[in-house]
Amino acid sequence: MNDLKPWMQSDWYAAASLLIRLGFLAAAVWFASNFLRTMRGFQEQIGALLKLSIASISGERNSPNASAIAARSLGEASPYWIPAQETLTPAAPQFVESRPNALVAAWHGLVQWLNEPMSTSRISTWRRMINWLQAAAGS
Repeated sequence: MNDLKPWMQSDWYAAASLLIRLGFLAAAVWFASNFLRTMRGFQEQIGALLKLSIASISGERNSPNASAIAARSLGEASPYWIPAQETLTPAAPQFVESRPNALVAAWHGLVQWLNEPMSTSRISTWRRMINWLQAAAGS
C-alpha cells in the first residue's frame, strides 16, 4: 500500500485521466444498453405488426373474429405493443394567400443581418460620407 501513495502523488494527472476514461466507458455501456433495449422493442413491435397483418389476411378467409383474437393475443405477448388506432382521412388543405406578419418579417431581417459577414473589404457608406465631409471642411 505504501507503493501506491507516492505513485498517486506524482502521477495524479494519469490517475484522473484513468478515472475520467472509466466514466466515459461506463456512460457508453449505459447508452448502448438503452439503445439496444429500444431497438429490441422496435423489432418486437414490427414483428407483432407483421404477425397481425398475416393473421388478418388468413382470418378474413376463415372468420371475422379471428383478427380481433390475433390482435388481443399479440397485445398480451409483448409489452411494446401499440394498439391500432382509427385513422381519419384529412380534409383537403385550404390555401389562403396572405402576407407574412410583421414579426415574421422582422425575424427574417434579423436572420439575414446575422448571416452577413462581420467585416468587409469595402468602406461603409456612412464612413465615406464622413470622410467626404471632413475633406470638404479641410480637417
